[in-house]
Amino acid sequence: MDTVSTLIGLGLLAVFIMPILYLIWQQNNKEKNRLNKLKKISAENNLTTDTVEVSANLLLGLDSKANKLLIIEPANNMQHRVLDLNKIKNSKVNSHPFPENQKLIKSVSLDLSEENRNQKPTEIIFYDEDDNENNNASERLIAAQKWQRIISAKLSA
Repeated sequence: MDTVSTLIGLGLLAVFIMPILYLIWQQNNKEKNRLNKLKKISAENNLTTDTVEVSANLLLGLDSKANKLLIIEPANNMQHRVLDLNKIKNSKVNSHPFPENQKLIKSVSLDLSEENRNQKPTEIIFYDEDDNENNNASERLIAAQKWQRIISAKLSA
């Protein structure tokens, strides 16, 4: 009877653990695919990204030698932009709260202003409540602040 109980217990354990392991494996594959796409687009633009950010809604790659930032939006059919950080004058993290509840974050963006004041600042959206219900706003705010520090260090160098 002990063998049967052990086998039933192991079977139930496998039934509960296998879906979790599958989800972890699937998430790791998605992240590897996004990283590979980032590397491919970097190579197409003659960039060597040494600092990267991979999330569900944004891929960032920084080429420190060329001083360029690659921005890829997976939600928009992998549209990408290459920003020359030599032309950027200022960087600022903006977090917009909900009007009815100032404690909750509606969107987080990193705004990069160029030397030409006539142009609108380039906005890199890290979090938008309307588009990204699965992301954590505070986590994306920390990521935006990290990239703001990285870019500011490049600007002051």
